[in-house]
Amino acid sequence: MVPSAFIFTPDAVDLPALDEDPRFFVPAYYGPYGGRAIDLADPDVDWAEIAELADASYRRVAPKRLVAELDARGRA
Repeated sequence: MVPSAFIFTPDAVDLPALDEDPRFFVPAYYGPYGGRAIDLADPDVDWAEIAELADASYRRVAPKRLVAELDARGRA
């Protein structure tokens, strides 16, 4: 068990590459639905990569209205 992990929902196209990368693992309960996770306790965590994964995962599941609002904030 990993004490602190970031669980996200990647695009299906990215799954093969993530499954080949030893930093990522299939989390219990979320894995069957396409979820992947990364251990945040690793001292070499790339926080910019975590931010990108969070953004992409959110955009995949958020309502279109909220994604548009997020995009509008980015342009301000």
